[in-house]
Amino acid sequence: MVDHSREILDILSNIHFFDMLNEEQLLTISEQLDTVFFKQNEIIFEEGTEADGFYIVLSGRISIQQETDHDPIEISICQKGDYFGEEGLDFDKYREVTAKALTNVIAIHINQEQVDDLMENYPEIIEPIHLTRKSYRLFLKHPFNWRGPREAVHFVARKNSFFLWLGLVPPIFLGVTSTLLFLYSYFVVSTHNTWMSIFFCSITILFWGWFLWKLIDWSNDFSIITNRRVVSLEKVALLYESRQEAPLDAILSVETRTSQWGRWIGYGDVVIRTYTGVINLKKMSKPDLIVRLINDERGKASHQNNKLQRISKEDTLRSRIGYDRRESSDYEEVIDEDEVDHSEVPLKVKSSGLMEFLSTFFGLRMEKNGVIIYRTHWFILLKKVLWPGLALVLLLFVFIYSILEFYPSINFDIILLVQFGIGLGLLGWWLYQYWDWRNDRYIVTDDQLIDLYKKPLGQEQRRSAPIKNIQTVEFERLGLVSLILNFGTVFIRVGDSTLTFDYVYNPSEAQQDIFERYQQFNQKQKVREKEALRDEVAEWIEIYHEVVQKKSKSDETTPDEENSGYNKGEF
Repeated sequence: MVDHSREILDILSNIHFFDMLNEEQLLTISEQLDTVFFKQNEIIFEEGTEADGFYIVLSGRISIQQETDHDPIEISICQKGDYFGEEGLDFDKYREVTAKALTNVIAIHINQEQVDDLMENYPEIIEPIHLTRKSYRLFLKHPFNWRGPREAVHFVARKNSFFLWLGLVPPIFLGVTSTLLFLYSYFVVSTHNTWMSIFFCSITILFWGWFLWKLIDWSNDFSIITNRRVVSLEKVALLYESRQEAPLDAILSVETRTSQWGRWIGYGDVVIRTYTGVINLKKMSKPDLIVRLINDERGKASHQNNKLQRISKEDTLRSRIGYDRRESSDYEEVIDEDEVDHSEVPLKVKSSGLMEFLSTFFGLRMEKNGVIIYRTHWFILLKKVLWPGLALVLLLFVFIYSILEFYPSINFDIILLVQFGIGLGLLGWWLYQYWDWRNDRYIVTDDQLIDLYKKPLGQEQRRSAPIKNIQTVEFERLGLVSLILNFGTVFIRVGDSTLTFDYVYNPSEAQQDIFERYQQFNQKQKVREKEALRDEVAEWIEIYHEVVQKKSKSDETTPDEENSGYNKGEF
């Protein structure tokens, strides 16, 4: 414990339960905690067993799994600095997931009795714990399968429930009123009026349908914080869907915005600013705690990055100047290169089989040699070729009618020639619209985003932006048709401009592709910069080491020569 007290304090200080406590309080807490060890593939706890407290990971990785009718599915991965087993924060709860060690694991176990003592002695941790409980329950119901590998959800919430009830009051009032009027007109009024009963029954169904729609609409909006990004999901049932997100390392500042009513009721907006974009988590409960959580995630990532850089520099220096290899700490997490490469393979969100078949048939998303090419949705193609297509069908009917009506009159050849000319013109119009659709492409490479637009037989317009400059990525699906056919527009804010991928199929997948490319490029860029800086510093130290060694050798030989001279002079 003594050897690693600083390491444990750093981890505790980056967990939002404890970030309001000072170092002395954290040290007092850490001295009371138990450290536990688990071997690779060992089951830490199983779903359905009694929950006794929760765990904080000091080293290693843990797979969080849920049982299904077939095999268990992995819903999250916890690593150094994460906590798991949130069921243990409640009384008399049972485990809703299974935790399995993917590597050798060192963790802190805080049992139920210790949780109670901590909440009694440090009341400032009570609200963060309550927030975590609610977030965890919501996450288990909505695991968000669009997440990337090793991307863990650390917080998820809906808007403050006050706005749910505020939106439900009108339909409840009108629904109850119309229900009473229907019952009165049907059972009480002596002169039964069928049309009046049908009218009141219809508006009753309408108002209760409105009630259900408001309930679904509120439940479809989520604010999410993962170990990689902040995400805002908004969906208006049957009308609209949007997902905004910003990587943690692209965030400049996080702040709250509240009104007097908000401070009384306990809600506010969390405003996340990047260089040019803003993501607004609207009407959130406990906005101050959410800001702390985001800042903790940013601080945790920065601390871990600095720690790895320091270790890497020390290893390089020891190698360059010939020292023994550094003794690694049990609290360090070692990730093999093969595992990193595997972890960067993006998850894909699939639609129905028919939608996937049409997507493949029309070439809406193609990937070759690491380059992803998108085209606008086939529904846009149908809109483009609708009028020339209808005109060609109409011309076909006219042609058949002409054969039946005018053949073999003298004017038949002239009529046929005119129809042939019109048909060529309409076919050219149809082909022009098709090639206009086909030439509109959106390209994602390893380091570039490209919007390529080319008019048939006309000019080509090409807009591009480096992936490294991405600030935010969001998408929208507007209208019932786009929701059913699963297409929308992806907005990528890059510097002072915005690139749009218009009407692409499965915009959430396109957004995920772009985000994964950003993550991969950013990771590779950081590795290159670290290696260059590390080698440069190591070279300076190596030169310094050589100079010191030469100076030491010079100091060792000079006194002998001087003493020898003096001795000769004396004799």
